[in-house]
Amino acid sequence: MAIEFNKYKALRTAIEFGDWETALGIFNEDEYALIGRLDENGSTVLHLTVRNLDNTTFLDKLLDHMKEKKMPLLELFDDGNFTVLQEAVLFDNKYAVKKLVDKEKHLLFRLKGWGGDLPLLSAAISGERTTFEYLFEACKQHIGLLTTPDDKYRNPFKGEACFLLFNFTIMSGYFDVSYVLLKDHYDELNNTDDPLPGDTLYYLARKPNAFLSGKLPYNIWQSDSYSRRRLVSIPNYLGDFIKLVGMRIRKTSDIENQETKTTNPAARKSYIESVPYIKTLNEEKVQHNRVLTILKFICEKDGRLENTVDKQQRFERALILAVENDIPEVIETITREFPQSIKILKDDKSLIELSIINRSGKAYHILAQAYPRDMRNRVNYKLLDLVGNLNLTPQEKLNMVPGAALQMQMELKWFEEVRNFVDRHELKNNLDIEKGTQYDQQRGKEISRMVFKKEHEGLRQKGEEWMKKTADSYTITAALIITIVFAAAITVPGGNNGETGKAIYKTRASFIVFIVSDAISFFTSTTSLLLFLSILTARYEHEDFLYKLPKRLILGLVMLFMSVTTMLIAFSAALYIMSGQENRWILVPITAITCLPIVSFVTLQLPLLYDLISSTYCNRIFGKRL
Repeated sequence: MAIEFNKYKALRTAIEFGDWETALGIFNEDEYALIGRLDENGSTVLHLTVRNLDNTTFLDKLLDHMKEKKMPLLELFDDGNFTVLQEAVLFDNKYAVKKLVDKEKHLLFRLKGWGGDLPLLSAAISGERTTFEYLFEACKQHIGLLTTPDDKYRNPFKGEACFLLFNFTIMSGYFDVSYVLLKDHYDELNNTDDPLPGDTLYYLARKPNAFLSGKLPYNIWQSDSYSRRRLVSIPNYLGDFIKLVGMRIRKTSDIENQETKTTNPAARKSYIESVPYIKTLNEEKVQHNRVLTILKFICEKDGRLENTVDKQQRFERALILAVENDIPEVIETITREFPQSIKILKDDKSLIELSIINRSGKAYHILAQAYPRDMRNRVNYKLLDLVGNLNLTPQEKLNMVPGAALQMQMELKWFEEVRNFVDRHELKNNLDIEKGTQYDQQRGKEISRMVFKKEHEGLRQKGEEWMKKTADSYTITAALIITIVFAAAITVPGGNNGETGKAIYKTRASFIVFIVSDAISFFTSTTSLLLFLSILTARYEHEDFLYKLPKRLILGLVMLFMSVTTMLIAFSAALYIMSGQENRWILVPITAITCLPIVSFVTLQLPLLYDLISSTYCNRIFGKRL
């Protein structure tokens, strides 16, 4: 066999370098070379050609030559049973895909090969989006070629192939295509058994960014705009979901083409929708609704199974992954459809324990509210150990919070929340707990706090170092501002009256602006200096990172920003007093230049202030308070 392959070494070299003349000479001498296997993988000349993305000219001439010789493209397979179209898809050769489909459209539906037998399914898994979209549209356009049943061809929009296509588009994140399949082929999907039970939900649970909860936190403007975007005529897919989908999804709820409501449609079209971030928010909201529709369809379909074991097997992997990835939409939908799923265990750990380990706040909130009464024996101080043991927490979850100080704050919030949860459940169980057991639990919680402090000592030290360096830098800035504005207050522009000692320009509006701004700058910078000094001299206990230190840093930054702003206003007023009394036009460049350092300060320091405020006041890790 190796000798036979060596016979075509020159042909393989010609294909590699695009040497058509040499290849044509070999074909004229040995016509079998057009359809024979040329290497140990059983690749034909076309298989080798489509692997080289630069061989476009060679491919064109080869296809024309094969057509002239009437060589059957449909019957060319390698040893892996890949057609040439599937080979082109796997190597993402878009040019070859289009040329092959143009030459032989039946290749779209030819069976055999990896990825569910069809090129379209292979593209859904391994191809680029553009390749998949081309094949998807081509299959819809030429579906009429499948006039009679044949075991060599398959309709990608019928039966098991349709569900596989639905499954693979979800896996690849092509939710718009998944929604189109659900809308146009609902009956096929609803009446076909899932060939890969549980995988579709699992793929959804792997994509937290596909849900609204995964896109948060939006800023204030994005949140407001998102809440104002209302999709028209979205049916409630819960309850009588099956009937609603069958009728409404085809008639009134084409989410892909929906427009958003505003009080003035004309103004929306002309202006609002042209704003890039508004357009992006609209697209995101449409996608979120598509994904929820798909999620609810799958859960309703799997929820109709009568066998409880089968149900659990289909929901289990997805629910565990949703808890680990903190996707409340998946958790709520699954637990609503299959309430027993809340008792699922992984490695002898309950779902709420997994949410604590993975710091999945939104998942924890849902699970804590719906915690089963018959699992209360698992609610004890040992839950606090899961918070205390920092080694159990995935590092990527900690890194989602910027800075060691804010990470320490997040860990403290978790400890306090879980402690309150344990206390509430112990209070409900007090009648059934003996005094000795209560003592053991109290001692256990004290030990858990000691474990928390020990395990988080390294993080506390990093937070302390960051806090001190930050406060030290701002202390120098505040001290400089105090020196400048104090000097400016005792050496006022224009000087003092020699007889009375009062400022000469005391009655002018520009002088009043100067003196008020200077005073505000002095007092705010002094306040910020004292706040930063209090940070430098703090004890840096673990509990201080929860609110005390962040609040001081926030207030200090706000005071510093006010002092910088008013200092620049005072300086601008002084310039105007000295040189602009008779030239009022000078006020324009002075104002413009004054804004430059203010904008620079805000741009450079606002991210830190925003992180501190959102983490301390706005960022509710656990959703609504329990």
